[in-house]
Amino acid sequence: MLRRFFWLTAFGGIALASMPACSRETVLADGSSEGPTGFVVDSGADGTTDDVDASIQGNVLMCPVTTCSLPYTTCASSAFPCDVNLLTDDDNCGACGVRCAGPNVGHSKWSCVDGQCTFSCNDPGFRNCDGNPTNGCEAAADDVKNCGVCGNVCADGLVCYQGECMTACESMGAPDQCPDPDHPPNLLCTDKRTADKDCKVCGRICDPSGPGLKPLPDDMYYGCGGGKCTTPKCKVPDPPNSPKANCNKDLADGCEVELFTTENCAGCGDQCAPGQICFVNPFTGPKCICAPGETRCFGFLCAHLDDDPDHCGGCNQRCAGFDRPHYVPTCTYGLCGGQCEEKFADCDGLTDNGCEIDTRVDNRNCGGCGHACLPDQVCSEGQCLVAPCDTETPTTK
Repeated sequence: MLRRFFWLTAFGGIALASMPACSRETVLADGSSEGPTGFVVDSGADGTTDDVDASIQGNVLMCPVTTCSLPYTTCASSAFPCDVNLLTDDDNCGACGVRCAGPNVGHSKWSCVDGQCTFSCNDPGFRNCDGNPTNGCEAAADDVKNCGVCGNVCADGLVCYQGECMTACESMGAPDQCPDPDHPPNLLCTDKRTADKDCKVCGRICDPSGPGLKPLPDDMYYGCGGGKCTTPKCKVPDPPNSPKANCNKDLADGCEVELFTTENCAGCGDQCAPGQICFVNPFTGPKCICAPGETRCFGFLCAHLDDDPDHCGGCNQRCAGFDRPHYVPTCTYGLCGGQCEEKFADCDGLTDNGCEIDTRVDNRNCGGCGHACLPDQVCSEGQCLVAPCDTETPTTK
């Protein structure tokens, strides 16, 4: 029983610019060379082989592809046949030699998209609102003239915070403003719902003894809550970074619970998981940090020492190779290693140049190190391309 051979190509439906003529060095459908006979050697069902004239038996004789199929081409900068993709190559965009060399300034970049040099912002915190690519993406996320979206102008006195216009005090979590008694006419940010010195209205100071109210334990006082000076509160202890809370709501025992602990981190009942600690972030406040299996390295930075190449086996023990082209450092069980990016290979065994071979287009290492195509044969997506010969009988060179 004869085996049929079909055209193997990675282009998936992109037609060849022209079909190659076959030489006496015929190529089978798997990319291998058949030798100088001009016949396909086929294995029968009984395991025997017969020299079969493909043109007579109807089998499709395959020849090496030496011409390019769009969008691939060979340019002056090419190292291999058809190794330039005109749709994505920044140095050959749409045609050989067309380089996307716009000014990559102000959080912007020029790159080849669908064969056209295209301007884009490479930082999500910036936008190009004036339509002028020469100054890049000039509008920052907190731009009061382009708050959230281009053209959204905040009113005078407001700031842009997380894409919304608001007062500076609102952006800090304090919705109100009151005069600064020590530095008039400056204003201070406050919250009239809870501020003991600006309770409901600016300048209204609560009496901590709570005249006419039930006496409180020594570690408590009456302060502002809900805009009223009748709320029992815990005094700020000394040192002030160890606050306490009345978690059981019983005034008899006062503020019985210390916060910023693993049992009560940010508040009553905020218990950290086993292995976690309660860490006070100066920007965001107390929080349980470091998930199970993580180690706290610096401040509030947590890392998996078993598999983090930046902290492999210990904090700040960075694996080598981050600067090597197409090489990815790895950490396994606390030991450093590395691997090549997909479709790249380290064929020369040298560490300095990383994974230097692009096995998608290198016809000397097509699909893997040492897998060479025929001279001038196209390597595309890791395959030595072949196509049906355009003559009935293989021609000689």
